[in-house]
Amino acid sequence: MKRIFVFLAAVSCMMALSATNYMCHIKVNVNGSASEQDQVLVEVNENNGAYDLSMKNFCLEAEGMSLPVGTITATGVKGVDEFGYTTVKINAPIAIAAGDDPNYEGQWIGPMLGEVPVDLTARFIDTALSANIDIALGDMIIEVSVFGVAPAPETLKGDVNEDGNVNISDVNSVIGIILGN
Repeated sequence: MKRIFVFLAAVSCMMALSATNYMCHIKVNVNGSASEQDQVLVEVNENNGAYDLSMKNFCLEAEGMSLPVGTITATGVKGVDEFGYTTVKINAPIAIAAGDDPNYEGQWIGPMLGEVPVDLTARFIDTALSANIDIALGDMIIEVSVFGVAPAPETLKGDVNEDGNVNISDVNSVIGIILGN
C-alpha cells in the first residue's frame, strides 16, 4: 500500500511539472545602440502555477563582437492565465549565473555583477513566447526584447510567418498566436 502512495505522489509531481523550450530572436538596446541575434534558448518550467524562466548563455552582440553575460534565471514567478496566454512579471534583483557554453568558459561577466535590478514581463502559450526585460546597471540601461516559438530548434527557427526573414512581421505573427487571431 505504501508503494502505491509513493507511486501516485511521484506521478502527481511529474504531472505538475512541465517545461517548454523556445528558440528565440532577441533584440538588445544598450543606451540607444541596438543589436539583434537569433537562436537564443529560453526555457520555461511550470510547477503548480509558479514559473521558472531561463535565458541560457546570453551574450551582448555589437559591432561583430560578443560579450558573454551568462544565464539569466527568474524562479518561482506566479503566472496569471487570461485571454488564452500566461503572463509572468517580476521586478526584483536577479543574480546572473555563468553560462555553460564552452566557447566562453571563464569569460562570463554576469557572476561578477552580483544581483542586478531586472524588470521582466513575459507572455507565452505552448507554441510562442514574447518577453521584455529591462536591466539597469548604473548609468547603463539595457532593454531586451525576446520573441520565439516552440518546439526548438528542430522545426522552427524564428521565422514564424515563413517569409524567409526574421523581422517585425514575425513579432506580429507571434502576437496574433498569443491573442488567438
